[in-house]
Amino acid sequence: MKRSTWILVIALILSLSLGVGVAKPIELIYWTHTDDNRTEIGNRYINESTKMYPNVKIKRVVNEASKMGDIVLTAFSAHNAPDIFNLPIEQEYGYMVNHRVVPVDYRALGFKNHDELRAQYIKGTFDAVQWTPRDAGLDPVKDYPWKPVAPLGSLM
Repeated sequence: MKRSTWILVIALILSLSLGVGVAKPIELIYWTHTDDNRTEIGNRYINESTKMYPNVKIKRVVNEASKMGDIVLTAFSAHNAPDIFNLPIEQEYGYMVNHRVVPVDYRALGFKNHDELRAQYIKGTFDAVQWTPRDAGLDPVKDYPWKPVAPLGSLM
């Protein structure tokens, strides 16, 4: 091999090896709405996260609460949604059941599983966000309490 080729190969290896271990900066966009309590908690979590992961910047964008549903819907429609967002459950539910958002990564939050996360909250907190019978601890075949009244739906 020519000397110039070896120099180029060594330069490439050195430049690649120097880049290893250097975390690239990441920016996460977090959309939330006006809420004094949420602001305090959100800022605390953002500060804790950026201390643990200094290469991650979380950009918090606050919108008027009454407009948040339309803003998020428009962003998803334009394929320009934020990385993280929150909505009232009645607005967020459609995103969950249509798999537009990812499930919680329990280990990333420091929990072993779903039950360990739930144990940190007041009983019943998650009842409104369960969208499958199995998530609610029900057998999907036997435990549908609405099955007997389903035929009445066509009469309404």
